[in-house]
Amino acid sequence: MEDRTRAIGDAADAMTDDELETAIAALHARERELLVAGDSDAAFALMGTKFVLLSTLEDRRRGSGDVPGGQGVGW
Repeated sequence: MEDRTRAIGDAADAMTDDELETAIAALHARERELLVAGDSDAAFALMGTKFVLLSTLEDRRRGSGDVPGGQGVGW
């Protein structure tokens, strides 16, 4: 499982913010479809992937320097 998570993290690191947002939205939509269909195991697996992408995007935005000349302050 760690290798899979690491591979997803590496792929997320290579994505632009727009690509991450698109992938997160697609995963979320598919997750909902799976939950409606009653496949909670598959939905849970997608949640893990989505979490990695969300974490990558959040970390990037938090440290992206939202404040000129400094690190982001998390606003």
